[in-house]
Amino acid sequence: MNLGAVIGFVMGLGILLTAAFLGSASTGGMGSLWDAISLAIVVGGATAATCIAYPLEDVIAAFAGFPKVFLGAQGFTLKDVVQDYVGLAELARKGELSKAADETPEHMPFRLSSIKDACRMISDGLAKDDIRTIMENKEQYRALREIKAANAIAKLGEYAPSFGMIGTLFGLIFMLAGMTMPAAPGTDPMASLIANMAIALITTLYGALFAFFFFLPFSEHLKYINEGKKVESALHLEAAMLLYDKVHPIMVQERLNAFLARKDRFTDED
Repeated sequence: MNLGAVIGFVMGLGILLTAAFLGSASTGGMGSLWDAISLAIVVGGATAATCIAYPLEDVIAAFAGFPKVFLGAQGFTLKDVVQDYVGLAELARKGELSKAADETPEHMPFRLSSIKDACRMISDGLAKDDIRTIMENKEQYRALREIKAANAIAKLGEYAPSFGMIGTLFGLIFMLAGMTMPAAPGTDPMASLIANMAIALITTLYGALFAFFFFLPFSEHLKYINEGKKVESALHLEAAMLLYDKVHPIMVQERLNAFLARKDRFTDED
């Protein structure tokens, strides 16, 4: 689980709800901050506009990416990956890499598919340049797919405030049109005007909240995840080339540790 994202989301939500509760104490409750039509205009309108700007499958992938922000690590670290490759280096020198596809490392709950694929391609006798091309192409198009999803979420964040303003303009138009009508008996025209103004402004509030507290931060985090995967893919490529050349495990360890921060590097004492 990504503890930072969970803490940030809960903290931000708590601050906003506390401010809303304190601000509404003198107005009879927080019910004045809820309006289903305004919510539909902002979320529905932003989603509809994004579907026009992006293919539907990219928009669906964008919404499917929201849980990734909170899930965090997927059961392994880059240090685990380096350790696995160091162990495989000895098998490579013996010409026994084909065993890796059916084995599970002692320090990891599973062996990554990228590692299995690299071992399988080397064992099957593919040329070194072909292995490099295949791995580079996989990474290139993975990054493109994921950045499309992140950009679609960012586009939702761009459109949400605009639809908030559109909803506000709707409200203002209806409010001004209502001012030309005679007030109902026993109704304070000024109080009714102020109440309608408050409702009109809710869509602007919703647009800003969804954009700056939800869509845009989530998009930035998905881009951050994508950049991290680029480092991981570069590590896999370097390791595959080292295994292909049957480089000594000590050299494999030193070469792959360069991809990690000093505090995270794999050592013989681990």
